[in-house]
Parts: sequence; C-alpha cells; structure tokens
Amino acid sequence: MLLIDMGGPQNRAEVRPYLQRIFFDPYIIPGNPIKRWLLSQLIASKSAAETRKRYAEIGGKSNAVPDGQILASQLSEYYATRGIHLECEVATRYSFPDIPQGLKLLSQKQNAPLTAVYLFPHETSALTGSCEAVLLQAAKKQKVTTSHHVKNLSRANTYIEGWATAIKKTVENPDKTMVLFTAHSLPISIIERGDQYVTEVENSVAEIKKRLGYLATDLAYQSQEGENWIGPKADEVAAAAREKGYTELVVAPLSFVGDNTETLLDIDKELFEEIKPLNFKRLVRITPPNQQGFLCEMVAEALSQEWKIESES
Repeated sequence: MLLIDMGGPQNRAEVRPYLQRIFFDPYIIPGNPIKRWLLSQLIASKSAAETRKRYAEIGGKSNAVPDGQILASQLSEYYATRGIHLECEVATRYSFPDIPQGLKLLSQKQNAPLTAVYLFPHETSALTGSCEAVLLQAAKKQKVTTSHHVKNLSRANTYIEGWATAIKKTVENPDKTMVLFTAHSLPISIIERGDQYVTEVENSVAEIKKRLGYLATDLAYQSQEGENWIGPKADEVAAAAREKGYTELVVAPLSFVGDNTETLLDIDKELFEEIKPLNFKRLVRITPPNQQGFLCEMVAEALSQEWKIESES
C-alpha cells in the first residue's frame, strides 16, 4: 500500500522547487506547458521567501512525511494483528519521496498488486486526480499492477463519528456556540469543470450535523489564494455568527487529516487574529484526525470498504 499526500518542504532549500512543482501541475494550472513552466518559475520566485517564513513559524518544515510514516507503521501493525501482512510506504505529490520513488521502494519489498490511499478527506481533481495520474504513469513505467484506489476518506463512518465526537467534547456553551466547518478553498474554475469537491464537503457537513443535535453550524472555505476562489470566507462567516449573538466559535477544519500551515497559521494565527475585534468570548480550533487519534482507524475502515473485507472500525 502506498500512502500519498501533497507533501511539503523538509528544509529551506526545498521550498522553491516545491512551489515550482505545484504550479507546474496541469491539474492545477491547465494549458500550454511552456507558459505554465514560466508561470511556475515566476510564482515560485515571488512566493519562496514568504513560504519559507511561514514554515519557519511551524518548525521549519512540513510534517507530512514523518506523520505519514507513523501512519504507515500503525496500519501495518493494525493488519498484522488481523493476520494480514501489509507493506506500506509513503509518497508525496510535490516533495520527496515523490510518487515514483515511493512506488519503487515499495515494489522492491513486495511484488503484489498495489493499493493507493490518497490522504485527502475529499476527492478533487486538483489533488486526488493529479496524484492518481502520476501514480498510474509511474506504475506503468515500473510494471507495477495497481488494484485499488481509496480516494475519499470522508466516506468512512469513523471520519464522521470522529469529528462529531470531537466537536461535542469541545463545545462548552451549546446555546452560544457556532461550529464553523472549514475546508480548503479551490479556484472556482476547477469546480466549474465538474469537480465534485464542494459536493463532497457539503455531504460531510450534513452527516456530521445529524450527530450534533441542535448545535448551530455553518460552512466556510479557507486559505484562498485569490478572488476567484470558492467561498464564503471563514472571517465573513465568523462575523455573521457574531452578529447573530454567538459568543463562542469552534472551528472544525474538515479537509485535513493532520495539522499543517493551513491549520496552524491560516486558522490559529491569521483567522483568529483577524476576527479578534469581534470579541468572541472563546475561540477554539479542533485538531484533525491525526492529532485526535482516529486517523489509523479511519483509513483502515476506508481500506476495508475498498477491499470488501470486514472492518472493526
């Protein structure tokens, strides 16, 4: 099994190449490859310093690979206790080890049909589709058979129940609390091409809300990179909640399996600082499945559904 994530730079030197890979991806910026390459160089050049600064604020590097390696070990142990030998490796789309490298390392250990798990709660062509395309190309080149693809972790009941339980534990004053679900924004152009990301996010919100009783909830999109990105924005929804009289805001970032710059900075620092003048009595952000401790069970349930075997999740 190959666990695939977006990845992130492991040091300052990797920041600019990481940005170049993102903006050279045709699933993110379609069109002429020469123009796309020039644009990727320009964006990386302009954004590298600010991106290095952002990563410096969270320890200087991304935790995607080490967190993925821990998850790989947990899943191997989980299935070992159930009599299944599972070789599991980590790969990333825009950093190292990249998908061809991860696939090669895995195939050297075990010659068996591959299951790919995309570590994004909601499927989108901008990430899931891009990762799958690179994987299939690498698998063809390396003569590896791919048998299963787990593309939507949010459909696992463990995901829904895990978030609902975490929210209930966090809320202190139900009558005065607004639960703000957030998901990472995408360019509107991607959604207009038929991407089902927004539908998948809204489905998750609906399922979690069923388990929250009368708690007030709303949905916003965070981390927009431009005006033509999907909304509403988190700060706008927070302001509307305060106008309605809610004094506590609980943010649940549904589109992440673990903490990263989008949670540690975009929410904890930038969003909370921006809405500080609204004078909420309490602002809190719930940690994602990895930090909550149910990520392994969530992935195992999704795997069992894909493999059509009984799951204890």
